[in-house]
Amino acid sequence: MRISIFPILFFAIALAGQLAAQPAIGAAPKGDATEVASRIIKANFPSCERVSGATRLADGSIQATCDGTAYRVFTLFDPKSGELLEIAMNCDVAKKRLNISCYSA
Repeated sequence: MRISIFPILFFAIALAGQLAAQPAIGAAPKGDATEVASRIIKANFPSCERVSGATRLADGSIQATCDGTAYRVFTLFDPKSGELLEIAMNCDVAKKRLNISCYSA
């Protein structure tokens, strides 16, 4: 009995390509947590007036609050564009969409 490895090989290559194309989430930029969080939150949410309680977590991301709303601040590498994006995400959305908790790392 001969088993062709081509279908398996094709599947493995296709899967590897999909995994490689996934965005990679990383630490927030270096610097003072409050200053970094304030800059990125305000860039993503222009209505934000005052950032407070910024804390850098063990994974390098930042948890901060703006006007009573909790945010997670991190970077995201977009392999399609080759850009490192600075992201601030509402904690409820981060938990729902990415399964990222703002209160643990």
